[in-house]
Amino acid sequence: MIIDCRNLEKKYTADNKLVTAVDNVSLSVEEGEFVVILGHSGSGKTTLLSLIGGLTVPDSGGVQINGVDNWGQSDDDLSDMRNRTIGFIFQFASLIPTLTALENILLPLSFGASPKGRYEDALEILELVGLKDKTNSFPSQLSGGQQRRIAIARAFINKPDIILADEPTGDLDEETERDILDLFREYNGRGTTFVVVTHNIHLARTQKNARVLQMRQGVLTEEKKEEAVDKQTETVG
Repeated sequence: MIIDCRNLEKKYTADNKLVTAVDNVSLSVEEGEFVVILGHSGSGKTTLLSLIGGLTVPDSGGVQINGVDNWGQSDDDLSDMRNRTIGFIFQFASLIPTLTALENILLPLSFGASPKGRYEDALEILELVGLKDKTNSFPSQLSGGQQRRIAIARAFINKPDIILADEPTGDLDEETERDILDLFREYNGRGTTFVVVTHNIHLARTQKNARVLQMRQGVLTEEKKEEAVDKQTETVG
């Protein structure tokens, strides 16, 4: 398996109260899987994604990526693993304002000793997200949805084995969302593993081969796809 989480727990203090964001979560993901974790705001799904990606240290439990323990390696090795193996799509675009769209996409290449991505790949991905004409535009010249698409393109530039996506279609109109989900399906078909956390029921429904899980109050449960979607519908409703 490419991702193996065992008994993960993470607690925070908020308003002088101890909150368990992730409560004894175990999750195994096979190479090439497409996993969707449904949950409303505050359910702990973003924290779980951060733990999987080695951005947050768990209070207990562990995460292995390709058989290597996230926290059993040095900071440098962990950073190198994240750069080579994982593409992150955060809830906010977080683009560098002084860099053009193309330069923002190419930025992860500067942190790798032998990057797999190239300039031509960045242009190809820009075209795939429908922004080839925005190559030299700065973030301030882009709409929120366009910035999100640049951030999505950036996640693919190092040709990662895994994409971790937090509400990837949150700022997108219906047509652009469909295009991005088509892009996800294309890369998943090439073997890229996806873990997507979202409250977007449509995303779960349209990813035909997705394994859908539900997260509530830090607890992760695996149910039939239809049941997980129905429960999320009830929560939203």
